[in-house]
Amino acid sequence: MASKMDDRKRRILKIITDDYIASAEPVGSRTVAKRYDLGLSAATIRNEMADLEERGYLEQPYTSSGRVPSELGYRYYVDALISMRNLTEKDVSYIIKELDNHSQGIEAVIHQTSKLLTQLTKYPAIIMAPEVQSSLLKHIQIIKLSETTGLMVLVTNSGHVENKIIELKGNLSEEELEKISNLLNHHLRGVSLKALPNSPLIDLINGELLFYDRFFGEALKVLIRSLFESHSGERVYVDGTAKILEQPEFADLARFKPLLCLFEEEEKLYRLLAGHQCAKAQVKIGHENQDFDIRDCSVVTASYEIAGKTVGVIGVLGPTRMEYARVMPIVEYTATILSNLLTRLNKK
Repeated sequence: MASKMDDRKRRILKIITDDYIASAEPVGSRTVAKRYDLGLSAATIRNEMADLEERGYLEQPYTSSGRVPSELGYRYYVDALISMRNLTEKDVSYIIKELDNHSQGIEAVIHQTSKLLTQLTKYPAIIMAPEVQSSLLKHIQIIKLSETTGLMVLVTNSGHVENKIIELKGNLSEEELEKISNLLNHHLRGVSLKALPNSPLIDLINGELLFYDRFFGEALKVLIRSLFESHSGERVYVDGTAKILEQPEFADLARFKPLLCLFEEEEKLYRLLAGHQCAKAQVKIGHENQDFDIRDCSVVTASYEIAGKTVGVIGVLGPTRMEYARVMPIVEYTATILSNLLTRLNKK
């Protein structure tokens, strides 16, 4: 695409896009001629703008004689023209400090990451937490609550903690429960939750557990299946939804209402982020996002990892007139720091 546009048109498209992103006002040929030293007359610039409009890179709002980028124009800008802004030392230090201060578990880290992205970008943040089923079991502990009930605590390598009340039969002692916990850890540590329901390990464990309680093995199978079934999808965190109202495009509440509904539908948000598997910042503009409710928006995303395995996605949502040059480096760097932090937590 880039080779089919000459340098003059590229410069004019970049100027118009940069100017419109900054001002939210359509850009005319006189504005370009006065503000930027292109060595071109306003008439020449106007002809070039008309050509860019004819080719689909610019649009002319019916209320103005100026032009604004089209979705195709924004796509070309992001792919070929953008001048990324380097993060300041202050931004870098702030991101590291804020995430390290909340490194007491996956829930706290993800929640803080969403707040951090909103603070830095001034746009709503959306984060897909690690999928529970694809996580690996890291630790299992059974704690006696009463003569007939116990608490099973499962911790995954992604930092997720699951608590389940289980029925105990046979008046198991705390010492016996400790031995059972050790047995489960021996066999199941490092096994994915997705593989557990039909794993041959269950039958093996059942046989060993008969020494303690002939009912306990079946209870374990039921427990694991219920754990698996109760997390059929990822969890999505949203922060800063009201930030979108600060953008002129959404001052009209009729345009904001569909977005508000979207922010309340976790399944739609999941679909919005699903399939992003790149640690580099990726951008979907306008109708590139399948959901009709965000046809006037862009989404910038980057995936994050635990020990080299992609486990989730972070992103921000804003108008197509988003400050891509500022937002993309923030999202990408935050994903990198989040990956490093979760990998360290996983090793503890």
